[in-house]
Amino acid sequence: MTIRAKVFLFALLAVGLVCLMGAYLYAGAQKGQYIREQLTAIQEQRDSYERLHSLAWPYLNMLAQTRRVEGSTMLAQRELMQKVDSELALLEDSLVREERWLGDRSEENERQQQRELREALRQWSEWAADRVRALPEGSSVGSTLEWLLYSQFEQTVGQRIKDMQDAEKAEMDELRRRWDDNVQLTRQLALVFPAICLVLVLALAFAILTPLQRSLRGLMAVAERIGRGDFDIQLPAAGHDELGRLTHAFDRMARELRESLEEKQRLTRAEAEASEREARRYNALLEDTVRTRTAELAEANVRLQDSLQQLQSAQEQLLFADRLASVGRLAAGVGHEINNPLAYILSNLRYVHQELKEQSGAPSPEAREEMISALSEASEGAERVRLIVQDLRSMARPDDVALGPVDLAEVVRGSAKMARHEVRDKARLVEDCGGVPPVQANAARLGQVFLNLIINAAHAIPPGQVQENEIRVAARLSAPDRVTVEVRDTGAGISPENLRRIFDPFFTTKPIGVGTGLGLSVCHRIITALGGEIRVESEPGRGTCFFITLPVAESSGDAGPPSSGQSAA
Repeated sequence: MTIRAKVFLFALLAVGLVCLMGAYLYAGAQKGQYIREQLTAIQEQRDSYERLHSLAWPYLNMLAQTRRVEGSTMLAQRELMQKVDSELALLEDSLVREERWLGDRSEENERQQQRELREALRQWSEWAADRVRALPEGSSVGSTLEWLLYSQFEQTVGQRIKDMQDAEKAEMDELRRRWDDNVQLTRQLALVFPAICLVLVLALAFAILTPLQRSLRGLMAVAERIGRGDFDIQLPAAGHDELGRLTHAFDRMARELRESLEEKQRLTRAEAEASEREARRYNALLEDTVRTRTAELAEANVRLQDSLQQLQSAQEQLLFADRLASVGRLAAGVGHEINNPLAYILSNLRYVHQELKEQSGAPSPEAREEMISALSEASEGAERVRLIVQDLRSMARPDDVALGPVDLAEVVRGSAKMARHEVRDKARLVEDCGGVPPVQANAARLGQVFLNLIINAAHAIPPGQVQENEIRVAARLSAPDRVTVEVRDTGAGISPENLRRIFDPFFTTKPIGVGTGLGLSVCHRIITALGGEIRVESEPGRGTCFFITLPVAESSGDAGPPSSGQSAA
């Protein structure tokens, strides 16, 4: 028998037992419901008999009232018989629904007893009415007469009712006894039937699972041997079920694996010998190739180092060229700044020279004071020229890449003086860089950044409205180790499409020949090389703000001398 057939048989037995148990429980429930209905019908009959028995006293009371009011007793008799007929109708209804449970009582027998009971009630009611009417006129029904009438009722009618109630009680007791027997039988079957079912199911399961487990254990042992590489196995002959076919398949698989392994070992040995010969040949070829590639890489590395040095030199020259371009753009304004003090220096010197030529002796105190004043003014003008030249030399000298503590206020002040001629007729230039610690930077390169940003801000503002426009350079401590410088203007602003490309090399919105497009790109490179960051915010028509964040110098006391461009030239 196959495993499928065994499992089907097991399932069929389990389902059959469950169906059998369910059918028995359903039959027991139906029987219990039927017995309950029968008990209800019998109880209704007993209740009806009890109500018939209780009609005597109300009827006697009605006769007594009729006697007091000198009315007719026929009304009381008619009402009594109506109640009796009503109760007998209820008895007839329950009698139809009731089965016979005692052999000596039949349905026709009970109907005969009920008719006799009605006739007895009618006769007693007429007899009682006659006794009441026979009383002398003006007398009432006393308690003695009432008790006599009721005693007669008990003797003629009450006894019949009691006998019929006792018969119904006997039927009810018999029905309850049968119900108890049914319940007891159900309890016994409820205990025995599951045990029988459990034994049958376990026996069938044991008969199915024991051979299956034994076969599976053998197959598992064979599979473990095959997994360890032992293909020299021979399984015992099995039956014709699924496990038997699986055993034959394992045998065939082990035999094919054994043959495949032997073939693979033979091919592996042949491939190993061929691979060894090829490996020796490729090793020799690889050594020659490695030596050749090593020489080529060394030569390429030398060329790359030369190219890197040339690129770094070109970048430094580009920064220096942009700085010189900025100085060139400021040449006219710087010339004007130098020409004014030179004019009154020459004028004062000519005055002193003329006075000294005209006086042959010692000058008068008044003339002496005037010459001293003229020479002092000439000295102040020369000092102003010296400072302007110093700022120009700081911007125009070749780069010194050394980093050190840099005073932002001094660098911004120098850049502002260089750009003053560009800003003078366009906006107010406000410097607010005090109270911040020195930053780790290069003064010359940082000055180049601020000079470019101030000049760009001035180019974004139309001339003629100095008091309405402002270029503000403010510094603040944005973090414990960071200083942020804001260069803010009230110019035309930058459109969003240009704002994304503002730090791209050679990108400019100025006319051809006016701008190179390198200024902001160089600023971005300088700030990034100094370990800082630069970003921009702008809104067309409201102005632009550049944010430059730089690291604070580690220690201004032991950082060495100021970086290039910070000290006097």
